[in-house]
Amino acid sequence: MKNLIYFLGLTILLGITSCSEDELDLNPVDSGSVDGFFTSTSDLVAGVNGIYNAFTGDWWGGAFVHVQPHFEAATENAIICCSWEYQYKQIAQGTMNSATGGVIRFKWDYGYQAIFRINSILEVLRSGTIEDLTPEISQQIEGELRFLRAYVYHHLTFLYGDVPLVQSVLTPDEARSIERTDKSTVETFMFADLDFAIANLNEQPFQGEFGRPTKVAAMTLKGQALMYRNQFGDAANTLAQVMALEGSAVQLDSDYESLFRGANEQSPEIIWSLQYVDNEVGDGEGNFLAAHYGPNQLDGTSASQGGGWGSFQYTQALLDEYYMTDGLPSDQSPLYDANNPFANRDSRFEGTFFFPGTVYRGTVLTENNFLSNGAEKTIKIASRKWKTETSNNSFSNNGAADFVLLRYADVLLMYAEAINETAGPNSEAYDAINKVRARANMPPIAEGLSQDQMREEIKHEREVEFFLEGTRYFDLLRWRDAQDVLLQVTEETRSFDPSKHYLWPVPQFAIDQSPNISQNPGY
Repeated sequence: MKNLIYFLGLTILLGITSCSEDELDLNPVDSGSVDGFFTSTSDLVAGVNGIYNAFTGDWWGGAFVHVQPHFEAATENAIICCSWEYQYKQIAQGTMNSATGGVIRFKWDYGYQAIFRINSILEVLRSGTIEDLTPEISQQIEGELRFLRAYVYHHLTFLYGDVPLVQSVLTPDEARSIERTDKSTVETFMFADLDFAIANLNEQPFQGEFGRPTKVAAMTLKGQALMYRNQFGDAANTLAQVMALEGSAVQLDSDYESLFRGANEQSPEIIWSLQYVDNEVGDGEGNFLAAHYGPNQLDGTSASQGGGWGSFQYTQALLDEYYMTDGLPSDQSPLYDANNPFANRDSRFEGTFFFPGTVYRGTVLTENNFLSNGAEKTIKIASRKWKTETSNNSFSNNGAADFVLLRYADVLLMYAEAINETAGPNSEAYDAINKVRARANMPPIAEGLSQDQMREEIKHEREVEFFLEGTRYFDLLRWRDAQDVLLQVTEETRSFDPSKHYLWPVPQFAIDQSPNISQNPGY
């Protein structure tokens, strides 16, 4: 689908424009007319393609999935260098409010922009006016649209709680009068969308275009949504349906590192991803992750065009989570060498990070290549994830690596967690977590664990498996661990008030344009 992400004419028609934060669409849920634009199935498909711009966006304008790995800086794993980087620092420090902006505003604004576009196309799809539209194609397009809408509502309800449930295209007057809908009602609607997607999407993506959601993606997203809402029994049943397809539709990839650097983007482990190409293929259709996280001080080397400024200082707590290859923490293992602290670690460490002595684009990195916005790092590592060997970095969208949103390792670890929460640490839970560990060449976890001990093993495994994929912050929220974990950070002042910070503030611009929308407690 890499050549289908954007469709400029439709993008302009529906208001899907790139803009600065101060110029965000102030009416993301109301409508401009699309009557007469869609006259054929190909028009509908082009319209669906245009929706993805709300998810991918651009560097400065924002998106619904915007610099997702930055969420690590709102956990115990990393300290972000700069307060201007989309206000993730304000989330980490507990200073966010209704006017904070950045990602807090992006999620709401671009989420509802996506919902408006989805509802607009659904309205045409169901109108009966597209003469060449077959029932089978109609069902697949509707399945894709409802999957995307469910993905948005999944995150909106998790982050903001009650949110307006917009099921159809609204007039400006209707948009101004909307109110927040009870979270459970929105979630019921979301699960109905997912069930429709599961029933109507195929195991292969529509038109064979990788990047479109499939039946497997819909089942996986449903399992994740159930996990986020502590519905562990239903989650286990749903995730088991995905696992039943192992070896045909899904499987773990033997090459962990290749999943994140643009080298293996159609791996059977990748269930759903956002598609990007670099500037050499399509100007403005790339991601901008590599420039944030990559090594720097690379002038005059073969890697100089792939450097970054280093958004993060990584913490000792994060490094300690990467156990030694014998399965023991570094302070317990005879394999640990203080003079060579990165050696003999869980293989996912080297699959995730560059460090002195590793090679990037033919250049052997030294300690000089690890700064954070010009400041020396205490722990000299930089992200290997989301770095390609070819994309040249700058302040624009030019990274070719797709951003992975759903993958099979998550299915296995969510299943292990769901089973542990419903039946305790039985053989099914052990088998699922040990599959992921075996891929990393790590020994199986110890037998005879209690439910609490298994829960901690799963939490550890999720942290090292998915680091820099933006999942840790959401895990800490759903586990209700945030107030304990985040306050252990010593590298910067942190604050987390459990009476309010488990939900984000509703952005003030949304209340200003729709005064019946209420604010969350404490903000």
